[in-house]
Amino acid sequence: MNTRRLIPLLAAGALALSAAPASAATQIDGLVGPGFNISISQGGKKVTSLKAGKYTFKVVDKTNAHDFVLNGPGISNKTITGLKEVATKSMTVTLKKGTYIYFCTPHKSMMQGSIKVT
Repeated sequence: MNTRRLIPLLAAGALALSAAPASAATQIDGLVGPGFNISISQGGKKVTSLKAGKYTFKVVDKTNAHDFVLNGPGISNKTITGLKEVATKSMTVTLKKGTYIYFCTPHKSMMQGSIKVT
């Protein structure tokens, strides 16, 4: 194969690589209720720290008396599940270095946790 034919093929290959989909978000499982419980886990293990990156929070809210809110660098009080609903909802976010808190708005003093992102 001569050089004139190789250059367009290399350019097409580079273009195909740049058009590849971004890496998928890692799932974090959230749970609200029953009772006054709020937690996050990954693979069944409690999460207290994560690497910076893209995550999908899948929250199962088992009671209509609570919500699940995430707050931290670049994320200002994002409500994933709202009050007065029993639901499973997901939200994809990009976590930056810093500390994030997740909480139930009306019961924040007793229903909250934190994630250190490095």
